[in-house]
Amino acid sequence: MICYCNKVTEGEIIDAISRPLGARTIEGIKRRTGATFGDCRGTRCLYEVASILARETNKKMTDIVKDSKNSNIMVGRIKEFDKM
Repeated sequence: MICYCNKVTEGEIIDAISRPLGARTIEGIKRRTGATFGDCRGTRCLYEVASILARETNKKMTDIVKDSKNSNIMVGRIKEFDKM
């Protein structure tokens, strides 16, 4: 379970990305699955959703955007988090 508020699984997120017109942004995943749209507004699941999106699209975490070209979720790597 990735999004506990809306009970969205990793499989549902991967399915939303791999569809013919699949999601390529956080907003795209949100509209297709409801992840990051619960009571917490993504505070619990946003990182996991972004990680799955980066992994499935072969992008770096710093290339993942919220909804448009210049709306990056992460600008750079934080020293403490080596696993990116």
